[in-house]
Amino acid sequence: MLMGKLLISRETAPDNKLISCGIPKSMSQLTINIMCLLYDEDSFSAANSLNDTWVTKRECLQEKEFRHPTAKLKNDKDTVRFAFIRDPIQRFVSLYLDKCIHTKFCFDCNTNMRCFVQRIYETLKKVQNNRHGFQEPDVMAQHAAPLSWMCNFDQDLEKWHLLMMGSDFDERKSSILHLANILKRQGFEEKLVEKIQQDTLAGETAHSTHTSTHRLEAERQVREDPFIRDMLHKIYFFDYVVFPFRRDHLDAKYRTNFWKVPEK
Repeated sequence: MLMGKLLISRETAPDNKLISCGIPKSMSQLTINIMCLLYDEDSFSAANSLNDTWVTKRECLQEKEFRHPTAKLKNDKDTVRFAFIRDPIQRFVSLYLDKCIHTKFCFDCNTNMRCFVQRIYETLKKVQNNRHGFQEPDVMAQHAAPLSWMCNFDQDLEKWHLLMMGSDFDERKSSILHLANILKRQGFEEKLVEKIQQDTLAGETAHSTHTSTHRLEAERQVREDPFIRDMLHKIYFFDYVVFPFRRDHLDAKYRTNFWKVPEK
């Protein structure tokens, strides 16, 4: 099983004591767009929409205060944190579709999922074995790393509102409503919160893959190929321990708490 840590930047709206963490392949573009809007509504609204992709310039990303929460903000008892999280294996499928089907940024694996997952495992193994920490962020490592490596969850998981995101519209709607309630409690104007809620539910970014015609085939491979399943369990199992994801699609051994010593 892999265990490690990556430095992922966190976004802030300091006036309203709000911190987010945009996790790659877990609504990260949407998270950063929402936070940019909350950070500076006038600047963002003039040039961007919530469903813009990385090719669109965002002024907020140049602001140090936006990308790096101060110690005062982090330690304030009224500061609220949120992050979108996603079933790790579904997140991997989206990564595979994005990098190997749509953009061909796939470790020279073409569309070979076995090759891709093996290279991911090797890349993350190197990160895990780097006892000095991961100094030079690798794009693929950031996108593929387990959720439990992100956002300093190992230090303060209990402080975070974890918004579950999946391909199901009802689940998506529930998480967006949860976020809207957070924003209202933090003092954001109701009109702005309603805009975020409506735009988020109405649109998707160009990198979204949950409606892809290739997804069914990718999901079949994940279900049926024992090598791929073994690699995915080795990479992502601890996400299923740390976060409240369902384990019914994992292999039987991993649905139980086999690592715990039975009480005498």
